[in-house]
Amino acid sequence: MERLILSLTLICIFTGLYAQQTVEGISSSKSYNITKEVKPPILTITNGSLIFTDANNNKAIDAGEDCKIIFQLENNGMGDGFGLELALSASGSTQGLTYKSTSSLQTLNVGQKSKVEIPVTANMNTTDGKVVFTLKVDEPNGFGTDAYQLEVSTRSFVSPLVEVVDYTITSNQSGVLAKKIPFDLQILVQNTKQGYADNVKVTLSLPEGVFCLTGNETLDYSGLQAGEKKSIVYNLIVNDKFVGTSIPIKIKVSEKYNKYAKDKDISLSLNESMSSTKIEVLAENKQNNINIQIGSLSSDVDKNIPLNNLSYTNRYALIIGNEDYSSWQKGLSTEINVDYAENDARIFKEYCVKTMGIPEKQVKLLSNATSSQMSQGLAWLNNLAKVENGKAELIFYYSGHGLPDEQTKESYLIPVDVSGSNITQGLKIADVYSKLTEYPSQKVTVFLDACFSGGARNQALIAQKTVKINPKKEQIKGNLIVFTSSSGEESSGVYREQKHGFFTYYLLKKLQETKGDVTYNELNNYIKASVSKETSLIGKPQNPEVLVSPQIENSWSNWKIK
Repeated sequence: MERLILSLTLICIFTGLYAQQTVEGISSSKSYNITKEVKPPILTITNGSLIFTDANNNKAIDAGEDCKIIFQLENNGMGDGFGLELALSASGSTQGLTYKSTSSLQTLNVGQKSKVEIPVTANMNTTDGKVVFTLKVDEPNGFGTDAYQLEVSTRSFVSPLVEVVDYTITSNQSGVLAKKIPFDLQILVQNTKQGYADNVKVTLSLPEGVFCLTGNETLDYSGLQAGEKKSIVYNLIVNDKFVGTSIPIKIKVSEKYNKYAKDKDISLSLNESMSSTKIEVLAENKQNNINIQIGSLSSDVDKNIPLNNLSYTNRYALIIGNEDYSSWQKGLSTEINVDYAENDARIFKEYCVKTMGIPEKQVKLLSNATSSQMSQGLAWLNNLAKVENGKAELIFYYSGHGLPDEQTKESYLIPVDVSGSNITQGLKIADVYSKLTEYPSQKVTVFLDACFSGGARNQALIAQKTVKINPKKEQIKGNLIVFTSSSGEESSGVYREQKHGFFTYYLLKKLQETKGDVTYNELNNYIKASVSKETSLIGKPQNPEVLVSPQIENSWSNWKIK
């Protein structure tokens, strides 16, 4: 029998899966070598793919926050990657952080890419500082990735506070809150502290007989940054079965920890005055450690209205706010609404009653007044001047559209049912002055937050209350003084941040600051300086004027509001 000598030599070039084997066979007739080909993987983290994400997107690890380190792993080698293991370590401000130091990854075949996510959780003990994460992917035969580092800021717990900071009621159908007429309750929810508020929920609770037509009684938000605001509008209606004159409404606010939110109780009154204009809340930049301004759905002059214990029984006021022209003039694309005119008039009425001492029954407020209503209101004021037999003090306030007659250049106040193409159906301003001074009065004061240059016909001037015509200046007589919001060909603009016309805002602001203890000259100088500056800053100069009759040229400046 032929004797066989067999010698086997194994030369390991690599350990494990990737090795070269040589087998040598010897016989009486031949010998041979067998070599197995090596195909290792080449693992890399895709350039630019290593990122950090967090729940509130402030690029930091906040106490109590769930975060992730994410990257893309790719295999550009010759063989598949088996037995891959992720190694993660951290140094620096690691207190309160939880993460896996090692974790197994799936096999990554040649040419493939895989997204890897590493959860990092921070508890309430996290401190202010920075943490440096070091990560790499190991492969059994030494073909893993290089080590990568990622530095992230850590932050100790800062509490939020979510609360309802303001609310307002509006309606397009009525000027007052009444049964069976839908109205909108708009609330402003704000995080008023520096901490991030997670899982915010707002729930509306209504009494029996009050219904939410929009079905949004419960709303969930992922979260609110420091200072961030959310506006919520509820469309409500009260039925005939509702008992009482005040409507109690509860708004429950909660967040992740059920500790850092405030509920709000609101009481609405039937027959309460309403505006027709909702407030637009602009989105804000998200940032940390900001100077938080408490949000508002109303102007600062709408609140803290000075209350003087005065009562001037000889004072009377007619106040008109014409805002909603489009509802009265369907299809007239040349007409635009006068933003905040109703609010101008409504708040001016409050100053008349509370600050200027006019008995409420002696103040007539007209919202979105028609031609006949404006004429009737003027006749009411005229008759009171007659009755007072020279002792009356009259106030006429108007916010809305004013337009000039292109031929005569005479100025008109425009009721909501009068088209811009038929302005002579409006109230000629000269006739208004004549009616106010038909009978002698101690004092007649006119405030006009409208311009008469004609810009209202241009749809592009939506931010303006009103063709540029230099209107005729009317002759006035008697004890009459007129405060106008602009001059010549200027337009009268709206101060959107304060929800008023520029003129009205600064008129009310001076009354608020002085509690009404101000002379007409001081009031005029303040309005002129403030309006001119603020409107010039936005590139739309507006210069208020004061017109006085010859009879009071030497005395008007010392007249006082209260």
